[in-house]
Amino acid sequence: MAKDFIIERLKKEFEGRESFLREELLDFYRYFEPELKETTFRWRIYHLKSKQVITPISRGQFTLSFKPVFIPDLEDAERKIFSKLEKQFPSLKICIWSTKIANEFMLHIPGKFITILQVEKEAIESVYSFLKDQNFPNVFIEPKEKEIERYIYESETAIVLKSLVSKSPTQKVNTVATTTLEKLIVDLYCDKKLFAAFQGSELVHIVNNAYKRYSIDFTKLFHYAKRRSKDAELVEFFSDKTDIPNSILND
Repeated sequence: MAKDFIIERLKKEFEGRESFLREELLDFYRYFEPELKETTFRWRIYHLKSKQVITPISRGQFTLSFKPVFIPDLEDAERKIFSKLEKQFPSLKICIWSTKIANEFMLHIPGKFITILQVEKEAIESVYSFLKDQNFPNVFIEPKEKEIERYIYESETAIVLKSLVSKSPTQKVNTVATTTLEKLIVDLYCDKKLFAAFQGSELVHIVNNAYKRYSIDFTKLFHYAKRRSKDAELVEFFSDKTDIPNSILND
């Protein structure tokens, strides 16, 4: 049976729905191919995803609404820091981003931004010493609340050095390791003191706008939130405060 015909029928079948289950997709295909094997069905799913016909949003759940992946804008300052660290520590896992990347989702944009640099915990002191030797000003290691209030958001070029949680969902943008949207949302939620300007109704705006504009892999998001021991809290926050459907959260 022609692939284009099947795809058009699939779009009509699930049109207007926020999401649908893997089992429903399998039933759809078996209507046309009663003997369809599981291995062949996996290839059908792979083909649909590669053609951007469906997008996975959580384990065993898909949507027809294709949304682009969020690609953060990296500035010269972040690229410079990453390049120097990569040369000095070639095997080090790094993630660098600026709070400025949240601007497009916000209602009230802060006047100051900070660079977040996350590296493996064992390397924090070495990276800190290296950055100071390279004359990077205003570098702070895992700052406390008073330090955040007094110095960080008063500085023009603050770099906050934090430990990188293992298996953090990062991505490469022009060879620079940076955050994903899933990681950004979880980090903003978890680090309330550091990201005080992004809390409350502002965080609701950020999550809702991110959900409307970009593809979010909620399986990836909640795996990371679980590693930060915030998965249950985050589900409750999404359910009570945001536009994210409960069908996704209850998967």
